[in-house]
Amino acid sequence: MIIDTHTHIVSSDHDRYPLNPRNLSGEWYKQSPHTDVEFLACMDATGVSKAVLVQPIGAYTYDNSYTADSAAKTPERFASACCIDMEADNPLGMLEHWAVKRKMQGIRLFALSARGDSWLDDERTYPVWERAAELGVHVIVTIFGHQLPQLRRVLERFPTTRVSLDHCGFPALDGPPFDAASPLFELATLGNLYCKVSSIVIDAASQDDAEPSQFIQKLVSEFGADHVMWGSDFCQTHDRTYDELVALAKDAFSCLSSEDQTWCFAGTAKSLWPSLA
Repeated sequence: MIIDTHTHIVSSDHDRYPLNPRNLSGEWYKQSPHTDVEFLACMDATGVSKAVLVQPIGAYTYDNSYTADSAAKTPERFASACCIDMEADNPLGMLEHWAVKRKMQGIRLFALSARGDSWLDDERTYPVWERAAELGVHVIVTIFGHQLPQLRRVLERFPTTRVSLDHCGFPALDGPPFDAASPLFELATLGNLYCKVSSIVIDAASQDDAEPSQFIQKLVSEFGADHVMWGSDFCQTHDRTYDELVALAKDAFSCLSSEDQTWCFAGTAKSLWPSLA
């Protein structure tokens, strides 16, 4: 079984699901959009059994309707993660709406900050962290590498809350022994952080004649295979077809034992997303 833990879908019905883009990384949602049905066809063609639909903030900002509706329509194949505006007046109410009323199983804290810190570890966010834990909603964090100290602070404050890190926090990958990525590896001692290896990470680890398998071996040796998972980032990553992204991942993870590959391609995802188990 293969579970893709990081995917984005975009509706072709712009009246029902109007685009509300946030200026992030180009107009991928117009260049190569895939609906839930189209993405399911891609999954079937490549042997991917299930997937996590992560709210594409670049396409819809904080309106999670299409992601929620798609997961509700096909719950045997999809789990879903919402994204809420943590700087709005009532983020807790937004979480209640999407997690309780709309039954989304995860929350994505999109806290990217190009320079300096973000709101990630602000005490005003604590009620959302606490309520997510009460509801059993899985927390996903999207940050850059220089923000890892903030992540450490919330991981330490909420030690029983398991957190997935999108794109491994965009680490600096300078080749073995990956000294530049040491701030990421240092978080492995906390035990409640799970690393999501996306196509973006695999590409970054392939530069300067390096092999992505070298980074993956290091990551698994530090965190354990049960704390590492794969996510394609399709269709935001759309410079290759979905089957090419799946093949890229299979090749990158082939350095691991069959047991560790099973964890990275399915086991870790099942432990974090019970509906996919």
